[in-house]
Amino acid sequence: MTRARWALLAILVLAAALRFYRAAEMPLRADEASSLFLARQDLQDIVRVFVTSDPHMPLYFLILHFWMLAAGISELAARFPAIFVGVLSVALTYALGRQLFPRRPQIALIGAALIALNPFLIWDAQDVYMYSALTVTTLVSFNLFLHLIKPGARGAHWIAYIIASAVGLYFHYFFAFILLAQGILWIYWIFTRPIDLRATMRFAFAASASAIAILFLPWVIVALPLLTTFHSDFIPPLSLLEMCQRALVTFTVGRTDTRMAPAWVEPTIGTLLSLGFLAIFLYGAFAQNSAEGAGRVALVIFLGVPMGAFFTYSLVRFPLFDERYVLYISAAFSLLVARGLANLWDSPWRRWIAIVAAAFIVIADGYALNNYFHVPEFARSPDWHTFMQTLNEQAQPGDVLIQNYPDPALPYYLQDRMPRVLLPRSGSATIAEVNADLQRVTAKYARVWFQAAPYSTWDTDGVVETWLRRHARLVSASEPRGLRLALYLPASVALRQAEPINATFAGQIRLRAFDSETRGKIARPGMTVRVTLYWQAITRPARAATVFVHLYDADGKLWSQQDNPPVSGTYLTTDWETDTIIVDEYALTIPADAPSGKYFLEVGMYDSQTRERLVVVDARGKAFPQNRVPLFEVEW
Repeated sequence: MTRARWALLAILVLAAALRFYRAAEMPLRADEASSLFLARQDLQDIVRVFVTSDPHMPLYFLILHFWMLAAGISELAARFPAIFVGVLSVALTYALGRQLFPRRPQIALIGAALIALNPFLIWDAQDVYMYSALTVTTLVSFNLFLHLIKPGARGAHWIAYIIASAVGLYFHYFFAFILLAQGILWIYWIFTRPIDLRATMRFAFAASASAIAILFLPWVIVALPLLTTFHSDFIPPLSLLEMCQRALVTFTVGRTDTRMAPAWVEPTIGTLLSLGFLAIFLYGAFAQNSAEGAGRVALVIFLGVPMGAFFTYSLVRFPLFDERYVLYISAAFSLLVARGLANLWDSPWRRWIAIVAAAFIVIADGYALNNYFHVPEFARSPDWHTFMQTLNEQAQPGDVLIQNYPDPALPYYLQDRMPRVLLPRSGSATIAEVNADLQRVTAKYARVWFQAAPYSTWDTDGVVETWLRRHARLVSASEPRGLRLALYLPASVALRQAEPINATFAGQIRLRAFDSETRGKIARPGMTVRVTLYWQAITRPARAATVFVHLYDADGKLWSQQDNPPVSGTYLTTDWETDTIIVDEYALTIPADAPSGKYFLEVGMYDSQTRERLVVVDARGKAFPQNRVPLFEVEW
């Protein structure tokens, strides 16, 4: 093999290594799990989604459906198709560079190397979604398109181009912007005549465009109602300058915006690093060379027309720009950067600049990739592996898991290990409906695991967590990266394990029981004493009451206290429902200067307005001294 081919092979090996690296270790993010869930449906159900509600295309998910039947649904198996086409995109970028700049193969090699190292393309190649497929079909189509203008173009090239372009459309509607760029480039070539475009070739291109349209027409007819009515306000509007700035970061060091996917570069750092790439890009895009004019213009059109189309569509319909959407035109940017580096290298007195520029690119990409692969702050997905490890180690028969946002990653990892309940059942469910569902669930199961994931269009006000804090005892809580997992005991279960008291306040509120892990243990100064109280409204209280939990010594001196309305001030007694159990937790810190001896933890209530203590009596009607109910002793 020639040195160029050996170099290309090395680049492809590097590209494959970076795209396989940790692909089997990183948990799936929500969009990936959603892709797997959809791809596992029946074929007609997959297609129906994209006809009725989802403005994407079904081809990727149909391919993934059959791939999973053969390869399984592990993280690596699911990501393998994207990894494969991600590496293929590197080879196709090289082929595109060779066609556009046949006299300087180094441009093609450098362009391929830039694609191999591109952090966002590596991220995309490890993602179970269609954008890597869109990138590779774009490159296949553009390579075939360039073949059509050559004197030796045969009918097979035209057929291949038509099929590849139609396939691109069935991967994503955004491929239409590539066809628009190719049409503009064809017109440009006709008028500037850098090549011989005979009338028959002009007709052939028009015929091929018609053939592509005919192949895509059946889908357009089926999906037209959705396409004409769909509207989204999810993506914020951007100016053309903002769009170009974010695209520049995308083409160079990755993602800085976190609204639709995790970032892995700080915005300021990402912008500064991208400016270095921009200088090299501009030198590659505008440095004059009569022999390379056609190739340079082709890349500028390849890059500029889709960007302009995104901006125009955003003005006419609704905002449509996200960094990931422009990844499929990265090869055009990278080849122009490669041309800039090659131009610098070819000038002996600028060669040192080329070396510095190349080192800068490697360091910038290395910085972004290190963030992506190794810095938890920039991880692509929540740590579902640790989440599931905790769940598997502590789960018991009779447990249930409540999820307050329909993140599809949870059912992917949970499988059938434990019953799972989604609450609210819909984003429009009322608080009363959610509370009723929670009462039914906690009455059925002995323990409740809760994966809290607040989301702006689902459990907006944290209704599920609020109810659990009021009516279940928190046993444990952990926070794997990007996730929260809490274990609760329903009040009916926790009551059976608690110490009964049966004290009644003002004839309206009953303190049923309490529990504390500190009870019966030797304490120490600085230690936090935690106690959980179980209240029940006999009748709905007419006035708001404040709970006090005090720590006294044997002489009646107060050493520590916590006074607040129930449930950390969030559940006023006037809001209590009759006969409902309220779980109320308190934490008192023993002062560091408290002398050794016996201390007494006592609880009571007072009117929140008058601060007069409520009269409290035991089960026999006997009043407690000073209207304080003794709970237990603390000794050190």
